[in-house]
Amino acid sequence: MAEIIVNTVTLSSVPLTVKMQFPYHPSSAGSDWCVLHGNATLLEGSGLYAEVAVQMSQSVREALPSLDEAGALAVTLNAIRKTVDSLDIEFLKSSKRQPVQLSSRVFSVISKEFTYHKVDDEHLIDFLRNKCYWMAKTGAEKAWITDPVEQLYLGVSRDRLLAAAQRLATQGHLKLEGEYAVATPALMAQSGEIEGHTQDALAYLASKHQFERETQKA
Repeated sequence: MAEIIVNTVTLSSVPLTVKMQFPYHPSSAGSDWCVLHGNATLLEGSGLYAEVAVQMSQSVREALPSLDEAGALAVTLNAIRKTVDSLDIEFLKSSKRQPVQLSSRVFSVISKEFTYHKVDDEHLIDFLRNKCYWMAKTGAEKAWITDPVEQLYLGVSRDRLLAAAQRLATQGHLKLEGEYAVATPALMAQSGEIEGHTQDALAYLASKHQFERETQKA
């Protein structure tokens, strides 16, 4: 078993360290699902996390070259991020595993394509700004702008990612080095705004789960 650790950011401005235990294994419940256990920990300093169980359907399994990190890392990481974006993961300090669906929710059995998001240029620029900021804050020297995992997650091409990064570079927020970007002091100086957006996103997510608990008690 291999533990893969990735620092990443969601489209909803939530920075995460995601740990995934590859490969997938058959469900102990006896269904035709395959399961991968993982952990998504917030990077903003709260120490809150979510233990997750990624549940892969048979149709997705048949579409992948393998169930290890080489064949399934991108779709797994993006499924976890998508579940955060859709407010279906709650960050706590609990060992309770929360389900992440890797199924027809993100995979079309007709087109055989995965779809997580289809972002416009404004959201693409915001995502790259957040990504470069948080990666720099975690100690990474550079951020890979054209990462195929991001292309799949955002539903954009390599060229659109580069164009968005170039706009940020023109504004003085990034220094481009080929397909990689270095956060500038001007970008890091926006910590109040960027981390404020993260706190807003987390507050909204927490309020959704609090409302659900109160509704269940009523």
